[in-house]
Amino acid sequence: MAPPDLDLRVRSVETPLLRRELARLIRDEFEIDVTPLDRLGHDPSLVSFGWWSGDALVANVSLARETPWLAGERCEAFHLQFVVVRPEWRGRGLFRALMIRALAHADTRADLVLLATETPELYGPFGFRPFVETAFLGPLAPGGARPNRRRLSLATADDVALIRDLFARRTPVSRICAAGTHSAAFFLKALESPEIALIHLPDLDAVVAVEEDDPEVLCLLDVVAPAIPPLDTIAAALGGRATRARVLVTPDRLDWRPQTHEPEEAGTMTRGPVPIGDTPVVLSPMRI
Repeated sequence: MAPPDLDLRVRSVETPLLRRELARLIRDEFEIDVTPLDRLGHDPSLVSFGWWSGDALVANVSLARETPWLAGERCEAFHLQFVVVRPEWRGRGLFRALMIRALAHADTRADLVLLATETPELYGPFGFRPFVETAFLGPLAPGGARPNRRRLSLATADDVALIRDLFARRTPVSRICAAGTHSAAFFLKALESPEIALIHLPDLDAVVAVEEDDPEVLCLLDVVAPAIPPLDTIAAALGGRATRARVLVTPDRLDWRPQTHEPEEAGTMTRGPVPIGDTPVVLSPMRI
């Protein structure tokens, strides 16, 4: 039953009032600024299930369409995100009521729902289970390096357009296990993580997301390209200084054999079938 002082509304992100209120709620509770997406582009599939007090959004659960690749096939799925209840409204069952509504919506349209969370205990009762992810490590051999790279800025319209174009033409970075998120999630992750560099490799018609903390280690977070280049070729285009790699995409299409792997604690959970068995996999962290 709906609380007598609140209204339940299901709204598209295209609704200006929802965009404003959702941005305010996320900023207040998560300290994340999503307003740059007004310029960079929202995921048009995002739908909010929210409790409203007048024109104020006080609790929210959002769903966005996702098309991950799993075991060689493209799947229809949803990404659960921006789950939040304002502190003064907690303890009234608002979270549970929104989760039930949102998951009922998802279950009639897809078999799989994914989320990333730091509080997995909240989602177990709704059928979510931890998704085990792996970071892949090994040597590089970027012989004959021919550096050709340019760091991109999301404050530059031409750079944003370049990334959008590659998203429109991208192929999955892995056919075993790869996220299929909209560019909005990629942009927001980059904005919230200043340690991540977005690098254009024009000779490869690719943008890579990397962390540049250690010049001896190529830490690869994602590849956005119409054809996935070999990892050694990426390393050469980046300058060829790295002798080792830490890869946070499932590496089956990188023409590279990792030497070892280690657990990657990303907080990913799934609800529904994930047909990959015991194969070590990871979803790109370029999502939020």
